[in-house]
Amino acid sequence: MALTFVAHNTPEPALYGAMASILADLRQQALAHLPVQWDRQRYADACQHVIAQGELVTSGLLWRERISGISAGKVWRLDELLSQHGDKDWVIPLGPAQLATFSRLAREVRDFGVDYELIQVDRAHQGYQFSRLTHDKGTQAYWWRDRFGRWSANQAILPPVVSGRPLRIALIGSHQDQAESYPATLAALGDAADALAVELDMLYLSPQTLDGSLHHLLRDIDGVLLPGGSDMRNVAGQIAVAHYCLSHAVPVLGLCLGMQTMATAVIQQMSGSDRANLAEADPLAPVKTFVPLSETPGHPVHRLGDRLMKMRAGTQLAAILGEEFTLRYNHRFHLNPLFKEDLHAFGLTIAASDLSGTIADGIEHSAHPFYIGVQGHPELSSSPQRPHPLITAFLQAAEKG
Repeated sequence: MALTFVAHNTPEPALYGAMASILADLRQQALAHLPVQWDRQRYADACQHVIAQGELVTSGLLWRERISGISAGKVWRLDELLSQHGDKDWVIPLGPAQLATFSRLAREVRDFGVDYELIQVDRAHQGYQFSRLTHDKGTQAYWWRDRFGRWSANQAILPPVVSGRPLRIALIGSHQDQAESYPATLAALGDAADALAVELDMLYLSPQTLDGSLHHLLRDIDGVLLPGGSDMRNVAGQIAVAHYCLSHAVPVLGLCLGMQTMATAVIQQMSGSDRANLAEADPLAPVKTFVPLSETPGHPVHRLGDRLMKMRAGTQLAAILGEEFTLRYNHRFHLNPLFKEDLHAFGLTIAASDLSGTIADGIEHSAHPFYIGVQGHPELSSSPQRPHPLITAFLQAAEKG
């Protein structure tokens, strides 16, 4: 057994594990990751990547799945890994906090009588490179991220030939949140754009800084994506954007929190109260649109991992995803069951549910060209070879205008 520690001294959670995943793939070795700390004030979604088996890990471990098609797996304690899997070679990423205590890790490895090497990741104007690593085929390449944050060697992957004018897509999140903290949504948009041979002109709008200028900001936008996220300070801005998309027939796709804010915008219109809100964002809201899963008997406190969603026949979601489809989930709140019947009469259809039929997993508006939200995270199942059909359908709707 031998361990290769890959040290990438960067504060960005979106980069954690990327170069280690590249090295593990080149060597055809397993990757393991240890507990790591991040600046959650700066990067609220630092640990929002969910693996299929149902565990939250650092968001940059998305790259392990995208590069190799293999799950990043659970978080390991080093002693647990060494005692249980002493017959395998492992590649282990290290972030800044882990580097600060590396002497303790090295001592623990030596106590188990295991060999290890420490490889640095360097950043130069040519890209990212493994430092002082010459015996591995392919490791002297420079690795770059494209404008969607996706990795390639030596800029070898040329952008696809595109046709028509660029699509103007508003992603309702700061560039820092999307590129440095939670990279999956941006990467999935790039996958779908490449598949359709369209160019995207991206506009990043932080929902926390939106004021009364939405008409000015969104008037020339072809489509809006409302992403997920754990920061409840984003909710008010997302709801305002959902209202705009409803009244101006702008194609909009909501992912997890995005679906919740889209449904809340409709409930506010239906109830005539702008105080209607997510219980998570406003526990004192007189009208609670999304309530804890645990308040419904038989549901967990936290729904995590891959689950089947079942589509309602005749809906747009059914046409896009079929009768059943597997999505990855990460949520503690769900649509308040009290609103389901009234929403349908108001034009908002529960277009998908969990297999029990009690959790709303997808919504769409019957009077809107593309007002679709899902409670899951389709961006986590996208790849350049297989862009997610829902995100592809969103861009096709934006093309139609």
